[in-house]
Amino acid sequence: MVKKVLVVDDDHATLLLVKRALALKGYNVICASDGLDALVQIKKEKPDLVILDVMMPEINGYDVCYQLRFNKDFEQVPIILLTNRDQELDDSLSQRLNIEYLSKPFDTQVLLKKVETFL
Repeated sequence: MVKKVLVVDDDHATLLLVKRALALKGYNVICASDGLDALVQIKKEKPDLVILDVMMPEINGYDVCYQLRFNKDFEQVPIILLTNRDQELDDSLSQRLNIEYLSKPFDTQVLLKKVETFL
C-alpha cells in the first residue's frame, strides 16, 4: 500500500524539493503552505507521516504538533520538523512529542532515510 506523506512549508522551493524526492520514491505526497492548511489537510487526507516546517504564517509547526499530539485520531502520526535555526531545536520537546528534527539546508538522502525509518 502506498504511504501518504503531508509536506508543509511556506517556502515554495523547499516544498517542491521534498515533494519531488518523496514522489520519486513512490510516496503519495500532499502539500500545504502553512499550519492552518496543514491541519485541514491532516483531517481530510489522514497522512501516514507529516514533514513540517517550524516557522510558518498562521500557525507555526510546534502548534501543529501540539494539536496532533492531543488529538486521539492523530497522536501516533510520525512528524519530522524542518528548521533553519539551530536555536529552535529542543531535544526535550522532541522526546515529549515524539518528533524528529532535520536542520535546513538538509540532505535529501538523510530526509528520505528518516521517512523510511518511520514508515
